[in-house]
Amino acid sequence: MQRFENAGLVLGPVGGRSAGLCRFAGRSGAGRNATALAVVDAALAVAEQVEGVEDVWELQGLWEAAHVWGHPAVPDVEMPRLSEANTAVAGRLQNLLERLAPEQLRELGIALSVDHDMVALALELVEETAAGGREFQASTMAEFEAESRQAEDRIGDAVDVLLLDAPGDWPPPQRAALTLALVWDLAGLIAYAARLSAADVLPAALLWQAPGVDHMCASVRVPVPGTDQLVWAQIDPAPFDGRPLWSEAATVGLWRWSLDWERTDGSKVYYKGGRSPSRAAACWEAQWATQELLNAPHRAKSPMTGDPLIIPR
Repeated sequence: MQRFENAGLVLGPVGGRSAGLCRFAGRSGAGRNATALAVVDAALAVAEQVEGVEDVWELQGLWEAAHVWGHPAVPDVEMPRLSEANTAVAGRLQNLLERLAPEQLRELGIALSVDHDMVALALELVEETAAGGREFQASTMAEFEAESRQAEDRIGDAVDVLLLDAPGDWPPPQRAALTLALVWDLAGLIAYAARLSAADVLPAALLWQAPGVDHMCASVRVPVPGTDQLVWAQIDPAPFDGRPLWSEAATVGLWRWSLDWERTDGSKVYYKGGRSPSRAAACWEAQWATQELLNAPHRAKSPMTGDPLIIPR
């Protein structure tokens, strides 16, 4: 069985899997771009073929790639680590992207809505690696803050080269930074595919209700069997400060989902929640959380207050 076969329950047939994955992961622009879909197909094939993966869950560790891959070692600082298999995947993604022409990298960056600040971070890391480390000349906190602002301004100007210059004229550090940021994005897509593949069934559907046609938020109250208690699942857009590097790229959003119940006095008890890159992903997470709660309602307690869902008599 292919590692990502179960993801088809959410994403649809294999032929449209990459487009479905991009939409689910909030990269809607990539779902309409042939170059991007070909690269995502190739990235998923890399993860399908890498050896040493005993459980598809392991590939979810690729969400850590942005905190590990491309980061130079820092003395006396313990960094997160990727497993051997995930390190191999990240390396092959790097090789895949390094073979693309600059024009293709630009097209992919626009389609995936690569984030401006992540490219800036990647450029800092590329320069730091090339220099063998980063040294500050400051001797006081004020001097350190001024030096950091100057470095931030310089990096910002250097990132703008990707916007102002033709792709064929990009300097090697800028091209390497864009490549690194795209490795992180592709690793995140693989991690999402692994998350979807870990379950061989869909969660029970919920009948989401919105307050009106112009509202993006939605909620549903679900009865707990054998009790008069209700749990309340909600999804709504969340604030998001990120912005794509290229203005023509699709906007990337963030969705918040939560699962709560009410005390007898009407006050809310938080149970579980999180953030997802799309409405569909938020619904999926909320539905799984609801199903898991209903499977064992007597064990459900708020992690914040300790309130049980069902109060023992």
